[in-house]
This record gives sequence, C-alpha cells and structure tokens, in this order.
Amino acid sequence: RAGEYDERVDSNVERAVEPVGPRNYIFDAGQSRRIRAELFKVIDSSDVVVEVLDARDPLGTRAPHAEEFLRREAKHKHLVFVLNKCDLVPSRVTAAWLKLLSREAPTVAFHASITNPFGKGALINLLRQFAKLHADKKQISVGFIGYPNVGKSSIINTLKKKKVCKVAPIPGETKVWQYITLMKSIYLIDCPGTVQPSGNSEEDAVLKGVVRIEQLRHAADFVEEVLRRVKPEYVRRTYDVQAWDSPTDFLEQYGRRIGKLLKGGEPDINAAAKLVLHDWQRGRLPYFTLPPDFAHRADAAAEEGAAAASALPTPKQPGVRGIVTAHKFLPEDEGEEEEGGEEGEEE
Repeated sequence: RAGEYDERVDSNVERAVEPVGPRNYIFDAGQSRRIRAELFKVIDSSDVVVEVLDARDPLGTRAPHAEEFLRREAKHKHLVFVLNKCDLVPSRVTAAWLKLLSREAPTVAFHASITNPFGKGALINLLRQFAKLHADKKQISVGFIGYPNVGKSSIINTLKKKKVCKVAPIPGETKVWQYITLMKSIYLIDCPGTVQPSGNSEEDAVLKGVVRIEQLRHAADFVEEVLRRVKPEYVRRTYDVQAWDSPTDFLEQYGRRIGKLLKGGEPDINAAAKLVLHDWQRGRLPYFTLPPDFAHRADAAAEEGAAAASALPTPKQPGVRGIVTAHKFLPEDEGEEEEGGEEGEEE
C-alpha cells in the first residue's frame, strides 16, 4: 500500500499557507443574479429591445449574452441598436459604425440631451413603425438594455424631454427597472446596466465604465492603458503635461500641477489617477475605436447587409454631420478629405 500513498492529499502533512488577497468584488458589477434577473424581466416584457452602445467603443459595450438570448429564445422580438454619445467621436467614425451595425439590426445615431438632442426624431419614428407592426396591440413596450453608464436613462429623458429617470455620470445609478409612458401606444422600460459574465478583465471593467472610480484602491494601475489608447496630442492638450517617461512620471507631473500633494510635498499619484479616470469615463478625453477593417471595407458588403435587413423598419435620420462634437479632433481623425463621400452615402 506504500505505493498508493499520495502526500498531496494527506491532511496530516503541514503545508505553507500562501497569502491570498481578498477578491475585489467591485469588478463584478453588473453581473449579479439580481441584475441578470432584471435584464431578462425587461426582455420578457418588451416587444422591442433597444441595445444602447457607447459610440466610442460599440463592440466593447455590446451585450452578447442578451443578444444570444434574443436569437435563441425570443426571435419574435425586435432588436434595435442606438449608438449613443456620438458627440464624443468624429462624424466619419459614427457614419462607419452606422453602416456596419445596420447590417445586423436597425441602428440610430444618438446624442442624449434634453435641450439639444440628435437622433430623437429618428428613434421615435422607428418606434412608431414597430408599433404599426403590432397593430393587434393597444401599445408596445420598448426595453432599453446595455452596459452601465452608456446612457440608457439619459436617452429616455431625451425622448420624454424632461427628467423622468435618475441619471448620473457614474455606473450603477439605475437599480431596478421602471416603466415610462412615451405616448399612448409606446411604453419605455429602463433597465439597470448589465455586463457580459466573465467577459472583462479588471482593466476592461474600469475603462468601459463598469466600476465606480472612487472605489478603486490602486487607480494608478489603470492609467497606463488610458495613455496607450489616447493620442499624446490629446493628453497634452487636456492636462498641459508636455512629455513623460512613464505613467508614474505623468501622474507625478499632473499631481504637482493641480496641487494634489501628500505630506512632504510628494505628489499624490492615486488621487491624480482617479481624476484622469474620471475624465476618461465622462468623455473629456478624446478617444474612439474604428470598425474592423475600417480602411478597406468594401461597399458591396454594406449594400448586401442593407438588402438583407430591408424587411425591417429602417431609421431615417439626417446626415451625421449635424452632430455638434464635444471635442476638436486632429485633422487625421476628422478625415475631412474622405468625409464628403461617406456623408453622401449616409444621407
């Protein structure tokens, strides 16, 4: 029996205990059982499901688990994409994402604002078209789903032209679903933000706006990725820091410039990092992602997708040049020499 002995399972053997830090549950925001129950409750109650995407990173803020559920269990429900925060990206990037996403579902470019919105008329007209498809019902329900902090409640407030949903520039402000009457035939349902289970690293969770910045213990760990994604010209313009050797060097210079100091005059790197991450989440730093194969995508593919989706109601909205952007972008980001051709197609 000596040959059967396994020291690894012998409880009498003393072993060194490896120190394991406590798991930080703030990175699991939007994945709780309660939130998932709220999400599927909204989907079950809706005739039309509006998935709100952040125009800066539409693919990164999609909810594939919800889309898969719709394809598998609720094929009779209609899916609509709303590309919110279009004022934070160049108009040619918005046009490119509209062309790509419209191949999968009706897509509307949107800027949520009670006083100066963009895309409001197009979205309302699209919802009216869906209401006509359900002529057998007195009213239809439209559920708004998506990542935390993409602007679901802000869109509903824009459609209602008044504040009916509580909003804040931080994730997790909406706790439970709520019904709002848009008009006699259309009801809106606001849903808490939901995140793809186990689909994000800690870095993704912070930069996609899932985590509240004030809860981070080591905010400086996430600034390196911000500096990698944002062009140096935009960083210099925003923070008046002209050159840096490392993320730590950048935070030290920025901390000294704004007076965030510890005892002894040392810069408070963590406090400076939290301010940078707040600026990132609130759209003060110019940043956007381009559609896959943006420069070489063939027009034929877009036309084929448009023909396939022609059976569904399609949004009619003015060209994306009507969006007043919040940033002054570099000429290569604006793509002024290319924009004329794309705009003609968008019209």
